[in-house]
Order: sequence, then structure tokens, then C-alpha cells
Amino acid sequence: MQQFETEIYLRYKQIIQDSVILDPGVQRTIGEGIHAMSCSHSREDGNPSSSVSKPRSVTLPEIIDRYDAFCFDGYGTLYNRGSFVYPGAMEWFQSLRRAGKHLRLVTNAASDVDEVLARDADKRGFDFSTEETISSGSLLKDLVAELRGHGHELCEVYYIGRETGKNVLAKCGITAVPMDAEPAEPIVAISSAKNTPETYAQAVKILQKPGAILLVLNSDAWAPKIPDENGVTVREPVSGALSERLRRDSACDANGGEGCTTYYLGKPFPQIWERVKASLPAGSRVLMIGDTLGTDVYGAKIAGFDSALVVGRNVPANELEADEAALGIRPDWYLVP
Repeated sequence: MQQFETEIYLRYKQIIQDSVILDPGVQRTIGEGIHAMSCSHSREDGNPSSSVSKPRSVTLPEIIDRYDAFCFDGYGTLYNRGSFVYPGAMEWFQSLRRAGKHLRLVTNAASDVDEVLARDADKRGFDFSTEETISSGSLLKDLVAELRGHGHELCEVYYIGRETGKNVLAKCGITAVPMDAEPAEPIVAISSAKNTPETYAQAVKILQKPGAILLVLNSDAWAPKIPDENGVTVREPVSGALSERLRRDSACDANGGEGCTTYYLGKPFPQIWERVKASLPAGSRVLMIGDTLGTDVYGAKIAGFDSALVVGRNVPANELEADEAALGIRPDWYLVP
């Protein structure tokens, strides 16, 4: 894992842990999740143990009866760009459908609204309904309402991301200004790393203004590309990394060296997990399956869910132990196809 990536995910952890102290309303949920992460690891026999031990590698049939609901990350876990589907992913999905399990697509993709994300997954063979799809972009509406309640008009933003991501903004009554313009309020929204040197410089200029706000619609810092013909997976920095660079570069004399105020949507932050829990029957035993320690695994623990990490995509197998130690994060299981 890149040092910059480590710093980003450690920052996310610190923000969440600080919120336990600052916001009593989320203290119980987050506090329980952090406690669970520190003491609920799996022994070699698969049973919970208070001692820190290496999670067991399992296949889905071995643990399917332990859980009532299964949450999946999308990109890097089930599929990737275009029509690429990871080996074993369709078998996981179909076996859970046959077993009548509750399924959720819990994604940091903010490239379009949930209805479209569900249709895109369906085109790849994963028939998630809109109701089963919970994206980071879908959380923007609540954040916008909160900010407007604190006096922000939030009618337009400077936007960096895929063109279709403007649909997420439009659903909240927000327009993206031209790439060489500035919004009425100094607000920048990021949904993917589709920046150029010119758009980056313009975003920094806006964020260096007093009272500037950075909206991170997709908190993923790094993501895996489709494996090449030799099966080698290359990872690349994405929206979370771009946002962190912007956040750091926003500090200047004009804002007293404080930089912009940054809001994060999606995994690992608690709001998306509250949405997931509200969509499931009370008391459901939930497993989150993903490919990233800092978002999928840590986020699941914040929610009080168990987690299964698919190794070799966003966490290379030869870096797994070092990454877990650097972040202080471990899943309950390693899931193999």
C-alpha cells in the first residue's frame, strides 16, 4: 500500500473515532463498531475470539448459514469497468439468491443515481434492484439539506468527475459550473479522478477561498484495474486520493492555513451503514464482502457487521499483512472464490 494511501485511510479512521467524542448521537453505534474491530477476530476454528488471530480463508458455502444478509462492494469485488466480472462472483451472487438471503450493493460509486447503478450491475448479471442499491452519491441529498440549513445556498459547485455524475448533483438541485468558471459559493465536488492540470488548479483556487467546502462523493483512495492477460492487477489512485491532494493544497494564507472544510460520503463513514441497516430486517446477521481494508472492512466494523476481504485485488496478497498492521484493520474472514 502506498504511504499516501495509508495516510488517507488512517485519516478516515481518526475522523470517525473523533466523532464518537464530538457527536453523542453516533457514539453508541460507532463505539460498538470500534470495540468489535478490536476484539472480534476469528480463531482457526471460525469461532469469535477475544485474542487477535489471523482470519481463516473460507469459501462462501462454508459461512453462508451464519448470515441472513450479505452486502457487496461493486467495483473490485463483483465486477470492474465495462462488462468484466471477477471469477466466482456470479456464483456467489446466484447461490445467495437461491438461498433467499437479503442482498445489498453498497458502493462508493457516485457516477450516477442508484437506479442507473442498479441497471449497470444488472447488465453484468447481478440483478440488484434500486431498493437493494445504496451508493455514496445517494447520501448527498441529506448532506445538502444540512448545509442549506446552515445558510449555504448550494445551487452550484465546481465538479470533477464523470459526466453522468452530474445526475447525482441534479437530483439535489445543484448545477455544475463550466470548468473554467467559479461557483457562487466556493464549493468543489469530487466523484472520480477525472481531473486535468487545468481543472486541478481551478479547484485549488476555489478551495483556497475563506469558507470553502470540498464534497467528496466517493471516498475510495485507490482502486484496482481489470487484471491484464497475465492476471496481474494494477492499482491506481482515484477520487479519495485526488480529494486529499486538494484538501492539503487548499491551506493558504487567505484561510489562515486551515484549508477547506471537507465532507466525506460513503464507506467507511457511518451514514451509509445507517442507510443499509434501515433497509434490512431488524436483528439481521450481516456480512460485508469487499476488497478494501480502509473502506469495506473498517466500515463494516463501524456498522457492527462482520466482514470478508477478497484478497489480491485492492489488497495484494504479498502486502496483506503489512497493510493490516499499518491500518490496524483486519476482516473476520478472507473469502476465496
